[in-house]
Amino acid sequence: MWSPSSRRPSLVKGAVAGLVGGVVGTWVKSQAEPVLQDLGERWFPPTHAEKERPGADVQGHPDRMPPSKLAQEATDAVGVTLSRDEKLEAQNAIHWGFGASAGLAYGVLAEVTEVEAGAGVPAALALFAGTHGSTLPAVGLQASPGAMPAAWWVWELGSHVVYGVAVEVVRRGVRAALR
Repeated sequence: MWSPSSRRPSLVKGAVAGLVGGVVGTWVKSQAEPVLQDLGERWFPPTHAEKERPGADVQGHPDRMPPSKLAQEATDAVGVTLSRDEKLEAQNAIHWGFGASAGLAYGVLAEVTEVEAGAGVPAALALFAGTHGSTLPAVGLQASPGAMPAAWWVWELGSHVVYGVAVEVVRRGVRAALR
């Protein structure tokens, strides 16, 4: 494990390693979400009403996920209505941009702190808590975590953990290559 005491910190190298980790982590998270949603819904079948809640159904209602709602609210402010396809395109850009940016920040922090302790899992849990667990519901982009179906916890929290581990594994490898 890399640690700030085992090498000279480089914020630029950390940013590069984190950015690459964030992009790969976002791809891995995107692949894991439908698998985890199917698994979660087998274990904890949601009602139709639960799946209608904002942010509760990534496969059936991707246009109701927080990035799509954010894009629509931003364009509503300037008098533009997005089509479903435009919302999904915007969602994709927001999702990838946020995931890459979070990875970049993680890579910089890994240069000067012990943020990578726990193979990225604690950082992923903090990311989940700071977004889906609090901020997104507070600004009306997602239903509150307590109102979400149990299956949501499996796929949304689970995909964040998968993201965090992927970011850390890739960041560590890229950072080692950048000595």
